[in-house]
Amino acid sequence: MSDVRVALLGAELRTQRDRVGLSLAEVTAKVGISAAKLSRMENGRAPQAPDDVAALLGLYGVTGLSRDDLIDLAASLSDGAGGSDSALRFLETRAAMIVDYQSALIPELLQTVPYAQAALREVAMLDDDSVLDRWTQRIHRQSVLRKPQPPRYYAIIADAVLRTAVGGPDVLREQLRYLVEAGARRSVTIRVIPDLPHGHPGLGGPFQRLQFPHRGAVVVLDKRTSRLFVEDQAEVRHYDRVVVELLSTALSEEDSLARIARLAS
Repeated sequence: MSDVRVALLGAELRTQRDRVGLSLAEVTAKVGISAAKLSRMENGRAPQAPDDVAALLGLYGVTGLSRDDLIDLAASLSDGAGGSDSALRFLETRAAMIVDYQSALIPELLQTVPYAQAALREVAMLDDDSVLDRWTQRIHRQSVLRKPQPPRYYAIIADAVLRTAVGGPDVLREQLRYLVEAGARRSVTIRVIPDLPHGHPGLGGPFQRLQFPHRGAVVVLDKRTSRLFVEDQAEVRHYDRVVVELLSTALSEEDSLARIARLAS
């Protein structure tokens, strides 16, 4: 069972029920979910079906992006992959620390609008309507780094990414300048993996590691048409070792920002 996501979704359902001041019995009478089942859902002892989550959120008056995020998170528990950025957006807002390693593109949480649009067209091969929808979702995700108390965010980027002109030279230049600006924030650390004459664990591909208070971690793997959430702790520990090795290989934070600034100029 997906313990971390189930626990996070359950805690949010409990928070929303408490917000509107309803008891378990009152909810049961209105939506037909037994008190025992609802208790298990809220305590993270049972997976939450999307239809049940939708019914509860309707009763609690949860709408808009918050509703979409929670229903998509429930769907990701059923099919193993989030169909949109919504499930990931919810997880990012609840994370205490995010480590984001990218070997081909600028991390999505740090992409400018022109870069994101170009990446969606040139790399993901999306049409204009899909590009508009996806980059809008991506901008919403980026708000997590502007919260009053944002997660600690580590972006580890292969040097080749900084020299790949997605969208053209002007778009890349603007993107690199934004990275320097973002790297000045107290909660953001950017480290660059230089070109090396030997192999390193980053060649295994990009990933995102999200650490949650008192609930362990989730590793997120993006594929071209789906997203995989890894919660098996033996697998998570493997990615922990990868992170340690990548950070030992990367340029220092100061040297990384200087490298990016030189390329931008």
